[in-house]
Amino acid sequence: MSNTRLTVVVRKGLQLTEGLLAAQTSHAVNGFIADRVLYEKGFSDAEINWLAEPYLSVLAVNTLEELNLIEEHAKREELPVYAWSDTIPSHIFDGQFLQCKVGLSIGPSDFDKIKIVTGVLPPY
Repeated sequence: MSNTRLTVVVRKGLQLTEGLLAAQTSHAVNGFIADRVLYEKGFSDAEINWLAEPYLSVLAVNTLEELNLIEEHAKREELPVYAWSDTIPSHIFDGQFLQCKVGLSIGPSDFDKIKIVTGVLPPY
């Protein structure tokens, strides 16, 4: 088994239902794949390894500020990062729809490198 992983970090403070969490996580996975295919960037060896044996971790942060710090750290570590925003029904603002940055994916990359960035984050 490869040590290549894709880690998704989602804002827990948005209070997503299980179904919305699943949908948002799929956006993260689809985002990195679409980026490689649509912009003809091709796939790195690590990404091909991950496509052959996909392993996914879903971790949580509470706030946008925490998410942005994780994104900045991942970029400093030169890890592949894909951030996404979406319009989601908000439990926080009386059922209004909220356009916001929901989460990001880190990788696919060596899991030990990803843990440098995400090691203290709890599972979602």
